[in-house]
Amino acid sequence: MSTQAESANAYTSGLLSKDLPTEIDRLRLLEKVYDKGTTAVLERLGVAPHWNCLEIGAGAGSIAYWLADRVPRGRVTAVDIDPRYIDAGYAPHLTVSSADVTASDFPAGAYHLIHARAVFMHLPQRERIVERAVEWLAPGGWLVLEDVHFLPAAESPYPAWQLVNGAWLAALAAQGIDLSWARRLPAVLAGAGLDAVGVSVTPGGLGLDPVQDELLRIRMAQSGRSLVDAGLATADQVAAARDLIESAPAPDVSTFVYSAWGRKPVL
Repeated sequence: MSTQAESANAYTSGLLSKDLPTEIDRLRLLEKVYDKGTTAVLERLGVAPHWNCLEIGAGAGSIAYWLADRVPRGRVTAVDIDPRYIDAGYAPHLTVSSADVTASDFPAGAYHLIHARAVFMHLPQRERIVERAVEWLAPGGWLVLEDVHFLPAAESPYPAWQLVNGAWLAALAAQGIDLSWARRLPAVLAGAGLDAVGVSVTPGGLGLDPVQDELLRIRMAQSGRSLVDAGLATADQVAAARDLIESAPAPDVSTFVYSAWGRKPVL
């Protein structure tokens, strides 16, 4: 099992490092693809103006900003291992800090809402960290976790995508990412003692819409050379995958983002 230090290092220096020049573009495209689903869940829970919110792994900041706009009498704390892309001056009640959730602690019973997207799948001992997050919730508070469930690359109808997407998934798994964790989220939240557990699912993949295809172009630009250097794919295979993206193929769903939520019981 990966240690906490190994997990943080893999994220900051691996395929998703913010030192990569395309990472900010990838994060903003992820926001374009998935913010609608995230905000629909948060609106369903009824975010109130006085809520104290914790945004874990805030990325490029869009959900932290969305929350700040809706809790003018509350507070949003946005944390990330590397918060360089988040504007701490967006609102006076938004606090931005660098923190590794596997090694940090937060006040018990302090938050009406805790949200994380595409974070817990990266973490070692992720179920233990869910239990800790429940401790940070106020009674009646909501924990909303969103992560990506990756379908087997070999099931794609496109051989070029089977090869390179399979290589990319192998590289992610080598960084300690659990490719199937997301499907277990509702059961994990219930097992941690939360009630009113619910889930929604958003598909992702090749040919679904122009924004998702642009996200895949960024992914190929960002990871293609690393996959070749690691011996996981050849340059010709990466080029064939890029050509496939440009060919506007029939849709091939390769991921599902699970958005799961649960409420801490009021004793």
